[in-house]
Amino acid sequence: MESQDQVIDQLLRILRRRSVEGYEIFFESSDHFEVEAKEDKVDTFQASQSWGLSLRLLHQKRMGFSFATSPSTLVSGGLREGLERLVEDAMAASRATSPDPCYEFAPPLKAPPPELPINDRSLREISEKRKIEYARNLEASARSFDRRVTKVRKASYQESSSKVTLLNSNGLHFTYDLTFSSVSVVAIAEEGGESEMGWDFDFSHFFDRIDVHRVGQNAAKRAVERLGGRRISSGSFPAILENQVAAEFLSLLAHSFLSEQVQKGKSVLKDRLGTKFFSSLLNLVDDGLQVEGASASPIDGEGTPSQRTLLVSQGEVRGFLYDRFWANRERLGSSRKEVESTGNSRRHSIKAPPGLGTSNFFIEAGKTPLATLIRNLNRGVLIQEVMGLHTVDPISGDFSLGCSGQWIEGGEVLHPVKSIAVAGNLYQLFQNLVEVGDDLRFFGKIGSPSLTIDRLELSGN
Repeated sequence: MESQDQVIDQLLRILRRRSVEGYEIFFESSDHFEVEAKEDKVDTFQASQSWGLSLRLLHQKRMGFSFATSPSTLVSGGLREGLERLVEDAMAASRATSPDPCYEFAPPLKAPPPELPINDRSLREISEKRKIEYARNLEASARSFDRRVTKVRKASYQESSSKVTLLNSNGLHFTYDLTFSSVSVVAIAEEGGESEMGWDFDFSHFFDRIDVHRVGQNAAKRAVERLGGRRISSGSFPAILENQVAAEFLSLLAHSFLSEQVQKGKSVLKDRLGTKFFSSLLNLVDDGLQVEGASASPIDGEGTPSQRTLLVSQGEVRGFLYDRFWANRERLGSSRKEVESTGNSRRHSIKAPPGLGTSNFFIEAGKTPLATLIRNLNRGVLIQEVMGLHTVDPISGDFSLGCSGQWIEGGEVLHPVKSIAVAGNLYQLFQNLVEVGDDLRFFGKIGSPSLTIDRLELSGN
């Protein structure tokens, strides 16, 4: 198979002979590795490669898209013929769409984007044996925490190494490398005929920054802490959302900050720019340069430099998220001529064109440790898990979810709680925020510290 440069060179020759107004080529190749340990032995071991090429072109103000996910799909019958088919498929797709003046491709970069620490150059040199030990040590750490931990499942290590190239007819041409390592484990604790499960994970762009022992111990600790759970009386109580739960609620809130949803009237934040809508303790940011999150990259999915975008400052709505299309749409439809892309074009799959989305979306940390949040709670619940978040309506924000956690009285954890439900409204939840923890953690591309909410409706006995 020809090299990436040879494929791109031939594709450019074909495109320059076509009567198109512009084009964009996205190329990504990745190596993947995964190992899972079970009973101190290798249970699964997988190594694979992925390859993808996608093309967007603009013809008569109509956008067309096509893709290939394997070199064999292009070289069957000859590379040139395969690339000709790719271009023709994109042309056919453009003819099936409506013209729109908001379509455009990114201009060339005015200056090199910052060099982000997202590429572990040593990853390829680390032996498979050492990576297998990560999975085995993960399992051992969970098992060693407590005698009540009787089973460990899915103790796995995963990694990927990717090269991304993006170029277009405006002169943009940029390539960057990206690595990603992660571990995850499920621990099961049993006592008196009761069984509870705990899970934890960690990820980093660098192999040696993952704390395998801590992840195993945390998963086991979560499982053990849930043993002996009780139901509680129904009522309205203050609640602490542990950072993982807070991040899950925050992922639902992200929908409201996408300019597409705002312009379509599907966001409760429409017409609220510059107004105080949330608690004055809430500071919310989207930052594609934040390397602690999983979506850090020097450019977004269409070549706009990544940036930090302040969305909420002390409860005031300060901005929304844009790619080039939705920024153009807002400029054409309003008097806000200063609107530009915030670098929020995301590529979720090689099989789909880029679309508007969050990068690293997070609540800025406060200064209060979780232990202090607990001490400050006279009577309420620490919510450590919620079930059924997919049922929440992101427009109305109303929710009723199963949850579990710890019951707190007098600033002390008394016992686990389970088989309870929490009800409320997503937007009121962030309006009723009264304390912000210092334990900001990213769960993929969503990050949050633990949060204390003034009141939530809990249904127990």
